[in-house]
Amino acid sequence: MRNVSIQKVGLIADLLGAAGVVSHDTHSAETGKYYEDSKRWLTAEVNAGVEGLLAAGVGEVLVIDAHEPGAIHFESLHPSATLLHGRPLLRKQMLDPLWECDAVALIGQHARAGTRDGNQSQTLVREIDAITLNGRPLGESTLVALWAGVGGVPVFFLSGDEAACREIHHDIPGITTCAVKRGISAGAEITLSAPAARKHINRTIQAAVQSYLRSPIPPLQWQGPFRLEIRWKSTQDADTAEHQSGCERLDDKTVCFHSSNLLDVLNQHHRPDSRSSRPAAEPLHPAVRRNGIGVPA
Repeated sequence: MRNVSIQKVGLIADLLGAAGVVSHDTHSAETGKYYEDSKRWLTAEVNAGVEGLLAAGVGEVLVIDAHEPGAIHFESLHPSATLLHGRPLLRKQMLDPLWECDAVALIGQHARAGTRDGNQSQTLVREIDAITLNGRPLGESTLVALWAGVGGVPVFFLSGDEAACREIHHDIPGITTCAVKRGISAGAEITLSAPAARKHINRTIQAAVQSYLRSPIPPLQWQGPFRLEIRWKSTQDADTAEHQSGCERLDDKTVCFHSSNLLDVLNQHHRPDSRSSRPAAEPLHPAVRRNGIGVPA
């Protein structure tokens, strides 16, 4: 068993779960009236997290901008953090670096698609109605945790709306969460003020580090073989997805992928016209080979 320490944290930042970011059309879309303001709000929450991690003894923080059009205001980012960003960015390029970290934290997170009290709830893209993995509902935060788990790396902290916190507690018992707002609907929320949200994140992530050091959370790892189902909102998207390699059409709007390798199915979560899925034959990251996890039988 590895020594319990956190020297490097991978910090995944998404925009939709940040305090004050309430609407897709006006806040989280690149064309939104308040999009630039929203980027600054999220970046301030990220900085509060970075400061908390450093105060708790973490030596290095890699911030990963996970919002599709980008959500980190570069000039405002904490000077001690490094940043992974840019588009186009394959899922493996975004998430494989987590395997070089000791632990993962998530900031600005939202609930999966179809969550009634989840502000701006969605799973990866708005065209998806629902995703299940081996019959279990799958949201973005759990997807990240499973990907990190392939490399033996745990997720120990999440901030976002109350629905996102509730969702991740179900999949990762013992995780520390920090709710900065409560969704009223997809486009309405009750939120902490910006200063209060940042203070809450700073204090809670420090407590999360100490809690993890006392009682480590294991990496999230589900047993294969794996069956991933994606239900699209339109038959047109399902038609296009059906042409992807390894895809089975289940009904009018649902497609299915099968594999003994978790990364093969997780890579199928892109838009149906995406060409960025990883071929099964591509070599695994060295960290995965070291841990011996997720290697196809």
